[in-house]
Amino acid sequence: MKTLVDMKGQKIAGEMLSRYHSGNIPPLLIFHGPDGTGKWSAAEAFVHQNLCDVGTACGSCPSCRKVMRGEHADFIQFPEAKTAIGDEEDPAPFTIRWLLQTRICFTPFDGELRFVLFPRADLILNEAETALLKTLEEPPDHSRFIFIVSDLELLKPTVQSRGIAIPFQRMPDISVSEITGETNPEILELLGGSLHLYPFFQSSLYHEMKEKIQEGFSHPMSLLELEKWLHSQDKKHFSEYFPEKDYSYDEIIDIFGMILLKESSTHPSRNELNEIVFDFKKNLHRDVPGLFPYLTGRLFHNLMAVLFRSKN
Repeated sequence: MKTLVDMKGQKIAGEMLSRYHSGNIPPLLIFHGPDGTGKWSAAEAFVHQNLCDVGTACGSCPSCRKVMRGEHADFIQFPEAKTAIGDEEDPAPFTIRWLLQTRICFTPFDGELRFVLFPRADLILNEAETALLKTLEEPPDHSRFIFIVSDLELLKPTVQSRGIAIPFQRMPDISVSEITGETNPEILELLGGSLHLYPFFQSSLYHEMKEKIQEGFSHPMSLLELEKWLHSQDKKHFSEYFPEKDYSYDEIIDIFGMILLKESSTHPSRNELNEIVFDFKKNLHRDVPGLFPYLTGRLFHNLMAVLFRSKN
């Protein structure tokens, strides 16, 4: 079982959580920072230590055993999904009215505190958030809330003002290496201080993508084959590489751009190539129907012009 002592590369967050563990815990803690920097695992460690009968996440007391089995009644973890307000008379589980009517209104089952964790606080819908605000304004003495979000700006100011922000930052490569055991400097550089993409760089898709990009840089026909391959891959196909990790299609294409940048770093025309890829990545996430085929078509047209202009 992880404890706060196990937190690596997050000195500020670790010190703040250790201080709150030994003193009064604020009604709302907001863990914010890039994906893959340990927010969720830190939240679980913090809760485990505070629910532990001896306060150390010993792993052997009755409370710890319940936490490890996911059965502790005083640790409520909402799913990583949109959180609705729920029906007024018969609210479904993991809606806000379910929480307020069947959990928060009662004292904890086993100890002095109850913890409620929202791993995607930015997905609490407006009406649900409004219903929860009053509880955050006047929280019961026995309940504590933890919100996790990638960026504080995704939360309304009214929510931010009711909590204590716990900052998580991108980790130094040495911390990422200690956590993952990864020693390849190229992969550490691509990870950029986050563990979010680590499963991708351990997959066969990464090696396949890297190999096809290298081939594409070597010959015009190979570049055309790379474009054809990229267009033939859809979200369903990519998801087959990661049965336990839900990478979005946009994330996979964004990673493709990262590898393009890495592979072009030693090319004589790297400055021009970088501009082409940066332009592709900059526009990739615009919510415009039919944008992806246009962007990839322009990307490969421009790559062809720069990579093989001396052969035209």
